[in-house]
Amino acid sequence: MTWDWEYAWSIVPALLAGLRETFLVTCVSGALALVLGMVIAVAGWFAPRPVRLLIRGLVELGRGLPILVLLFFTFYALPQYGVVLPPFATGVLVLGVVYAAYCSEVYRGAIVSLPRGTWDACAALNLPRWTTWTRVILPLVFRNSVGALGGYLIVIYKQTALLVTIGVPVLLTAAQTAGYASYRYFEPYTLAGLLYLLLNLPSIWLVRVLERRVARGGF
Repeated sequence: MTWDWEYAWSIVPALLAGLRETFLVTCVSGALALVLGMVIAVAGWFAPRPVRLLIRGLVELGRGLPILVLLFFTFYALPQYGVVLPPFATGVLVLGVVYAAYCSEVYRGAIVSLPRGTWDACAALNLPRWTTWTRVILPLVFRNSVGALGGYLIVIYKQTALLVTIGVPVLLTAAQTAGYASYRYFEPYTLAGLLYLLLNLPSIWLVRVLERRVARGGF
């Protein structure tokens, strides 16, 4: 099958609409993962041992189950018990919660690796616990986690392709729809791959730039 430029150009608007949806899902679920991951890490730090064990179990559950299984369970199984979520909300919730589990481990590792002198300095200045965490600890933790967190955001962007299975109109959904309508699959999937790279490669470059700036103390 030869490349049909006329057909390729005709499906570009639909693919761009899918790309916008992909970017939106990535931003919302990424923000959820970053914030919820921090909440989980801090809660696990302060909680009593039984609660910490529960949090650890939930984190391992989130990291251990395939995303596709969680998508199907949330979208197809939960409605049988009265929990009905639209496709977009389902995709954002599953991706956000799963990668919150991963991000929480990044934050936890960053907290544990902080030099003892940081804690001692806060204590010597008699800083309240709230000030210590919001003005000193958490900014340092986030700064030291930029590389790993950026990597997870890039993974979330690629994992949005899985949302085609529940009907979210992401980029892969647009390519699949175009293929089903025309019985031509080479152009839609090739263009979809190129559009994924169009955002993915600059994102990788940006993460590396931020990592170098952090390493030089400029972030």
